[in-house]
Amino acid sequence: MTSRIRKQIADILKDKSRSKDERIAELLTMREDVRALQRVETEAGGMTTDEQSTSGLREIDRALEKLGHHELMDADEKNSATL
Repeated sequence: MTSRIRKQIADILKDKSRSKDERIAELLTMREDVRALQRVETEAGGMTTDEQSTSGLREIDRALEKLGHHELMDADEKNSATL
C-alpha cells in the first residue's frame, strides 16, 4: 500500500494544473481513507497492516506540510477517536 500511496502523493504534488487548495483537499481525502482503513483493521482484529497504514499517514502528512497545511497535528491530538 505504501508504494501506491507514494505514487499518488507524487502525482498530486506534481500536478500544477490544480491549485494548492485542491491538492490539499485531495491529500486530506486520502488521509481520511487511510484512517478509515486503520479503524476497520483495528476492529477486525486479525487483519493488521498497521505499520503500512501508519507509514502511509506519515507520507500524506509530509506532503500536506510541503503544501503548507499544518493543522493536522492539533486536530489529531484533540480527536477522541485517535488510533
